[in-house]
Amino acid sequence: MTGVNTRVGAAAVAAALLLAGCGDSGGDAADGAGSGTVRVVTSALAASVDPMAELSASYLRSVGAAEGLMRIQADGSVAPELAEKVEATSPTVWTARLRPDVTFWKGGAVNAAAVVASMERARAENTLAAGLLKDVTVAASDERTVTFTTKEPAYSLPYALAHYQLVVHNAASYPAGSSGTDLATADLTGPYRITGFESDRQMVLERNDRWWGGTPGLAKVAVRKVADPQARAQIALSGQAEIVQDLPTDRAKELAAAPDMSLVAKPAANTVTVYLNPSSAAAPALADQRVRRALAWGVDRQEVVNLATNGLSVPAPSWLASNPAFPDAANQGYTRFDKATAERLLDEAGWTLGADGKRAKSGKPLTVRLLTFGAEAATGEVLQAQWGRLGIDVQVRNVESSLINQSIETGDWDAVTQAWTTLGDTPKLIAAQIGPDGAANHGRYTDARIPGLLAQAAGAADEAQRTAAVYELNKLVAELAPSIPVHPRVLATGIADTVTGFVAHPLQYENIVQPKMTLG
Repeated sequence: MTGVNTRVGAAAVAAALLLAGCGDSGGDAADGAGSGTVRVVTSALAASVDPMAELSASYLRSVGAAEGLMRIQADGSVAPELAEKVEATSPTVWTARLRPDVTFWKGGAVNAAAVVASMERARAENTLAAGLLKDVTVAASDERTVTFTTKEPAYSLPYALAHYQLVVHNAASYPAGSSGTDLATADLTGPYRITGFESDRQMVLERNDRWWGGTPGLAKVAVRKVADPQARAQIALSGQAEIVQDLPTDRAKELAAAPDMSLVAKPAANTVTVYLNPSSAAAPALADQRVRRALAWGVDRQEVVNLATNGLSVPAPSWLASNPAFPDAANQGYTRFDKATAERLLDEAGWTLGADGKRAKSGKPLTVRLLTFGAEAATGEVLQAQWGRLGIDVQVRNVESSLINQSIETGDWDAVTQAWTTLGDTPKLIAAQIGPDGAANHGRYTDARIPGLLAQAAGAADEAQRTAAVYELNKLVAELAPSIPVHPRVLATGIADTVTGFVAHPLQYENIVQPKMTLG
């Protein structure tokens, strides 16, 4: 125990120095409550002030910098944001009426032409945005009206417009070839505008006096990245920040009992999933569906939840199980731990168990390299032990998410953990997982049944038919086993008692800084 305490203490001291060591550009901690500054500590920060850059839009939205035409509410419903209303005028045409007198930070009008330019830049610059806008034509009908015309009926388009990757930005302010870290290019609409930025380290935001929704509740927001989860816990416990996100679940009891703060912890509307590469040269066994299904059956999800999340999450037997709008998804997929089935499938695939407790085929051991990110390190360690009991040698490394993305791009990967959002435009989100060009279909899995089911899920006139298709797609994902669902991420956030207006949200990028939040 001494070693653990020493490491935590050193990390906390380093974090304390980091929090206190800068002036205005760094969001100095001395401003405190009297000035209306809220100090936020997170495990990750936007890589760029350009929302179309990788690993940026969701973080910009989370701190009150970015907004979309629509927004998903805490109860999972969708509501207008920059749009006054969005309505279907036919099965293939949606009309968005913009709020009057909305401006970007620099003063330019958020009119129909600006929204169209934002959408088209998103389509061109970002793969996920392109998927959300696939077969969607965007046009300005008049100064305040944007029309979205779909190739086929798309009844869930409002959810797509609420996705963080379609936040509205001034496309003209982000020139081609810009670094993405030049603060002068930033031009969004949120209640808090960025006034200081160091990529992947810190961000300072100040009240946007032009904001269409009135006067935001805080004068200033100072956001810092602190990678060490134990250091974040110490920061929360010592009151060095008013909001501390991604707190380690192994400190949950201590944090919940701490004075002058509250611990808000709940499973998120996403699923921590192990994505598998069937083209891996290092782990060719993953090309065999039987091996992938064996890995899925060989996960004791309740044990993972108990050990890796301190019981704060719940098992996810299927990818969609973390979406509150589809409760029956919790009864699909890998609803139990079935070691016998896993062993049988591995035997059928020719991976026999040796006297040393390891599986091999043609003299080669069954090995899998697993890359995890952030708090998923604990999940990876439990999976390593569980799959090890099946005779599989799992080598786990916890790395930055950028390295995971890089490994996927180069093809040099076997298995990675990611947690994609499940709440939103469900047909598009599932298409991202299993569609032929899906942004999360890293292994490029395919099946002849997918296109028809996707079309039914998005375009069937009857809601019951759309729902049935979503469930069939979710079942198909489990059957093909391109990835292995484990559990939703835990949104564990420490909130100082001086903060009012914080609303817990099932989407991580919606629940840090909110417009009407105040600091007493």
